[in-house]
Amino acid sequence: MAENKMAYLAAGYGKKLDERFMVERDGCIFTCAFTEYGFTTFGAYENPYVDVDANVLADLLTGQAVIIDDK
Repeated sequence: MAENKMAYLAAGYGKKLDERFMVERDGCIFTCAFTEYGFTTFGAYENPYVDVDANVLADLLTGQAVIIDDK
């Protein structure tokens, strides 16, 4: 199995695994965390057809969302 890179990804944003932080995306604010096995968005609405975690992470990686507790 390949090495898990989530800790490196979190460190690239100045975060540690399981450290909660705020992300602003499309005028909405989410509490999020990088985890050992991915990315979690806490309190996001439940919708079996939309993967909010993946969408917020993708927007964070592409600059369409920002970490706001670092401002």
